Amino acid sequence: LAAKRATPAQLADLNAALAEMEAVGDDGDRFAKPDLIFHQTILRMTGNELIGSLAALVETALMMSFRLSNDNPEGQRHSLPLHREVAEKIAAGDGSGAQQALLVLIDNAEEDVRRSVENRNRRRKEQR
Repeated sequence: LAAKRATPAQLADLNAALAEMEAVGDDGDRFAKPDLIFHQTILRMTGNELIGSLAALVETALMMSFRLSNDNPEGQRHSLPLHREVAEKIAAGDGSGAQQALLVLIDNAEEDVRRSVENRNRRRKEQR
């Protein structure tokens, strides 16, 4: 829906969030805010009030994910090409392509969180 309904202003917001993410790179604390804006903007692009209202709920989940992924030795920069691909597909009106890129992005984020949790658990065991 986002690819079909995005307004020029929303596309500008999406690209501004992406540009800020690129500017702060691997500074996880500074990366989180524009990353959150990026994902919330996509939800609002759908034009569906119910989906748009999920932005606050998504904020809680994403912020937890961001905090956990800050421990990722790869940092955040590795996710930028997929964020860029999502933005480009939405701007091109390619809903299927945007969906596929977003699913890969989410799968990768899930893997980052899993890896971070494992690293934290390993460090705790080593400290005992």
